[in-house]
Amino acid sequence: MPLAATTALMLAASGCGTAGTSAGSDDGKVTVTVFDAYAGEEPHGKYISEYADAFMAANPDITIQVTTIASNDIFAKLAAMATDPSSIPTLYFTSGDQAPSLYSMGFTQDLNSIIDENTKNTFAPGVAEGATLDSAMAFYPVAVQPLGMLYRTDRFADAGIETPTTWEEFLPAAKKLTTSDGDQPISGFGMIGSNNSSGQSRFLSYLWSNCLSVVEEDASGTWTTDVDSKEFLDALTYWTNLNEPEHVVPDGITSVDYPTAANYFSMGYTSTMMTGGNALGVAYAANPELKGKIGSFPIPGACPGSQLNAEGYAMSANASDEQKEAALKYLDFFVSNDTDLNFWQSSGKIPATTEGQAAEYLQGDDYAGLLETINKGTVPVINFPGMAAVKTALGNAYASVFSGEATNEEAAKKLKADIDQILSENN
Repeated sequence: MPLAATTALMLAASGCGTAGTSAGSDDGKVTVTVFDAYAGEEPHGKYISEYADAFMAANPDITIQVTTIASNDIFAKLAAMATDPSSIPTLYFTSGDQAPSLYSMGFTQDLNSIIDENTKNTFAPGVAEGATLDSAMAFYPVAVQPLGMLYRTDRFADAGIETPTTWEEFLPAAKKLTTSDGDQPISGFGMIGSNNSSGQSRFLSYLWSNCLSVVEEDASGTWTTDVDSKEFLDALTYWTNLNEPEHVVPDGITSVDYPTAANYFSMGYTSTMMTGGNALGVAYAANPELKGKIGSFPIPGACPGSQLNAEGYAMSANASDEQKEAALKYLDFFVSNDTDLNFWQSSGKIPATTEGQAAEYLQGDDYAGLLETINKGTVPVINFPGMAAVKTALGNAYASVFSGEATNEEAAKKLKADIDQILSENN
């Protein structure tokens, strides 16, 4: 690979690169800038640079500049760039829950206008739809991350527990699994209770599994909410009761974010965890002895508890035609260059393509519940531009109860007022 290309990638990955959409130098080379959440994650982040290096070696006229940025920070970073759209990177990581807000701000290129049908046909059923808002394909999906419940099959077997299909069945199972190993407490449920996107998304999935919509568009095109219902208050109370008085989740629950919860599960400090396949990648990397001891089942409840959660890369609508062409070429390369699917296997993610989803590594108990979630049907993409604000309001509600600042009734009342305000701004 040309030294200049390697240097550009290294500088951008360290935060020194240029994030904007400049088409490149006078020598005809095209620069594609990327905000990449994957690049900073372990153990799969290394493949981002490996794939970019391999692509640049095969395409010396294109430079890929990767800037590492946390997934939870991307929306705020891009929103801050709204006053100067030319500074928005050519490509940026996004997912089904983040994309509606970015799409509503006019940041995303509709890929339908530049992607060919052969590429679309490689995606597994439902994946292209999971990346589509209105009729626009808002991002290029590389993986899907349906949420399910990971569990320790050995501990369930030892305790004589069947995998629960309802939340009523889940609580006694979690209580039975809440024990200790010497001085080390073991929690039945590795809840993510942090008030950030990871915690908020899981709480939202839990609400969906209880057949609550949270926000929904009615026949007249008006957005409505059901968080003022008794069913919502009951669901909120059940969720917060898992902390107190039930004590089936880790102590200091508001500090348990996704990395902490994944670490707890891999170390055996918890026996179940609501998550996508990414936690499998973390668990196996940290504790290879867990191979053969992890299974998955769909989120309990009468209704689907997860979106398909397609994730990948959106393309800036402000990129030049040359950059868009080069970026699409890079994305096609990304999903097809590695027949061993090292990025997906090491991350625990499920490929977005039909061929990828037939891979041997997905055929065990560990992915069974996640694939069942896909096959049974998931929550459709909610094209509500205020969804990020709704998630923040949900997080504030459960966090206020966990911290003792509010009762469930008080938190629900405040949440209704917050969501009413969000709806009024978007109806």
